[in-house]
Amino acid sequence: MLKQFGKPSSALLIQKHSFFEENALHVEKQREIAKLYTAQSLRKHCKNCAQELHVEADFIKDSIPYKICQTCTHLNGAHEDTQEFCEKIYQEDDTSYAQNYSSGTIEDYEYRTASIYFPKAEFLFTCLKRENVNPHKLSYFDYGAGSGYFVAALVKLGLANVTGSDVSVAQVNLANRMFTSARLTSHSIDDGHKGLEETKAEVVSMIGVLEHLQTPREALAKINANPNIKYVFLSVPTFSLSVYIEMLDDNIFHRQLHGGHTHLYTEKSIDYMCSEFELEIVGRWWFGTDMVDLYRQIYVKLEQKHVSEAIKNDFKDRLSKFLDQSQLELDKVGESSEVHILLRKKNA
Repeated sequence: MLKQFGKPSSALLIQKHSFFEENALHVEKQREIAKLYTAQSLRKHCKNCAQELHVEADFIKDSIPYKICQTCTHLNGAHEDTQEFCEKIYQEDDTSYAQNYSSGTIEDYEYRTASIYFPKAEFLFTCLKRENVNPHKLSYFDYGAGSGYFVAALVKLGLANVTGSDVSVAQVNLANRMFTSARLTSHSIDDGHKGLEETKAEVVSMIGVLEHLQTPREALAKINANPNIKYVFLSVPTFSLSVYIEMLDDNIFHRQLHGGHTHLYTEKSIDYMCSEFELEIVGRWWFGTDMVDLYRQIYVKLEQKHVSEAIKNDFKDRLSKFLDQSQLELDKVGESSEVHILLRKKNA
């Protein structure tokens, strides 16, 4: 199995600048989503293993109770991401949601593709080569493709047979304007993951998608039942230090566990998922933004205390000396806020 750790934070700091400078705006949106989410019915079963959850919450964060599954250790929000919730988050607010996940100009789009998504595509490419597979002879389907960044990265690698699909019409339209010919289509949020059921692609990717699906287990079952699919490339958020940092202050934007992230994975819950759906891990890349979240937490608190520019700049200079190195130590022990995994179907 290919194991990889770490990733520089410079591109993230540039592209998530608003998380530092517009904290109040993001907290306001966070509260709106929390109000909608806590109005939904209670979640009785784990999103990962479907086993019954205990009644008591393990902690409450920004009005939302959370429970750790006693079967697979998955972290679950105490309410369901119902049809109403998902439609409101991903479809009714289509344009505003797309703004959070898209770039406005060709230059911005290309920069985000190169800095954030191209390394992911390279990791997938390297893993497939390690499997003695020629990546150029495979076809790829990016499910939940958003604005098409990962599709663009695969194409940039020289892979020809690459398509994708997303529920956000605004994001699909943006993506197709960036390609010489349309590569993305839109699908209904309640179509039962027909795209996974019908795809002819050998490689399916879901980059930051599984945690957003209303029925992730159904999606995995469709993948398992589709004989065309050989590999699954996932990126999922994890229950990490970032969540504990968020517990400290509800008035600083919660990036990791909020909004569409109503549940988070752990190493054990991923292993449980793989065992149940007959998937074998052939590549794993741990990297996260826990230290960036800590940096942001302190920076926003300093701003709220109205410290001078000199103090803020001094703090930035000090943190920059060890930000990536300290994150790498978390990554090496599997304690980072995100993990990328290439899975091979055992029945393929």
